[in-house]
This record gives sequence, structure tokens and C-alpha cells, in this order.
Amino acid sequence: MKILENIISNVELKRIAKASFGDLVKAVVDVDRELVAIDAELHSDLEALFLENGSK
Repeated sequence: MKILENIISNVELKRIAKASFGDLVKAVVDVDRELVAIDAELHSDLEALFLENGSK
């Protein structure tokens, strides 16, 4: 799991997808902070990651 603060390449995104669901990457967005969290089995895991890192 990671919070993206910068743009990642399509190659990196495809690598993340292949390592987990094949052609799917789960993501959660914090619209207030303009951040995206990706690469978790559950969306709730990404939500928890945001909450641990200062999101409301």
C-alpha cells in the first residue's frame, strides 16, 4: 500500500496490478488533500492508511 504524492508511470501501475489482481488496482482518493492511495486488497485498508497519515 502506498499514498501517491507524484504521478506514476503506466508501467509502474501495470506492475502493481499484475502483482495483485492481474488487471485491477484498487484505489482510494482524498479529495481534500488531492492524494491517491493504491495497492491494497481492500479499499478499507487504503482508507485506514489515509487516516493514519492525517486525512479526515
